[in-house]
Amino acid sequence: MNKVTRWDNVVKLTHWIVALLFLTNYFITQAGSVIHQWIGYTVVGVVIVRLLWGCIAKPPARLSSFLPSIPKAIEHVLEVASTRSDEHQGHNPAGAIMIWCMWCGLLITGASGYLLEAHLFGSHHLLKLIHVTAVNITFGCVCIHICAVVVMSKITGRSYVKEMLPGQSKKK
Repeated sequence: MNKVTRWDNVVKLTHWIVALLFLTNYFITQAGSVIHQWIGYTVVGVVIVRLLWGCIAKPPARLSSFLPSIPKAIEHVLEVASTRSDEHQGHNPAGAIMIWCMWCGLLITGASGYLLEAHLFGSHHLLKLIHVTAVNITFGCVCIHICAVVVMSKITGRSYVKEMLPGQSKKK
């Protein structure tokens, strides 16, 4: 039987704010525009809030509850394939790797974007390359994340999206 994760409101709010703002910057705003910059700063701030929250929150939001491990992720994928079940409370081992990759990508994107606009380093070309690469790798991670949620929901019958929606925290 699949467990249901009860995400707290800070996790849910930071998740959806980051998702909305990252995709807005990726698809809608003009690169380098003032609104693009401020959305980027906001994303970095929200990720930092989530990371700080993860230092003091209870599991499953606590960062130590989902440290990335490739061997555990492989074991998890094989287990799901054979049992068609996911018994993890919070991020499963494969999801843990993805969330850490997305957070790192978002922070690198934000830092390189800031440095690009602040003209603090002479190598504008290198910073732009780092920024664009980080953005595209992060977008790739987002796509994999979304596909994994859909596939895992189909395989396990567990509604991962519903667990992340507002109002789903209370036990019934």
